[in-house]
Amino acid sequence: MPASSPFAALLAATAMITAPLVPIGAAVASAPVAAAESGGTFLPFTSALRRCDYSIRQYYDSAGIARATATVRGRGSSQVSADVQMALAKPNTTYEVRLIQVPRTSAAGCGAGAPGTAVGALHTDGLGAGAIALSSPVMPGATGAWLSIERPQPNSQLPAEFYTTDFIVGI
Repeated sequence: MPASSPFAALLAATAMITAPLVPIGAAVASAPVAAAESGGTFLPFTSALRRCDYSIRQYYDSAGIARATATVRGRGSSQVSADVQMALAKPNTTYEVRLIQVPRTSAAGCGAGAPGTAVGALHTDGLGAGAIALSSPVMPGATGAWLSIERPQPNSQLPAEFYTTDFIVGI
């Protein structure tokens, strides 16, 4: 009987440690479902630098570790909108967020004022969190949209930090 008491104590300690973690994991797993039920498409971001036509610029790494997500709405409507959230970004910093409609050529710009592009500034708080909502009329012939987040780099045309959505959502 004494041989089983260390095992029983270990089992009880493990149960107490893991029990509080279950509700946290369940809440995280249900976030994409809640976004889809509200009429939008949930989009995660990765650290990839893309051209305006959604092709990847290779051989350039980002310096950031932020976590960004977005919910895009606009299927079957004359407007496309995106709600973007960031966490773990550089505190008290301004990021440029772009909602870009496709198809478009790589020669067509996707900066402020370009057709089919909505641009806004996301300001992070002291903890590195921020949010922004973008909206724009659907461009004639547009079939999808994606998002880009960039932090400018002084004395360079390339951004210091960048994130783009993992896929193009249909609109």
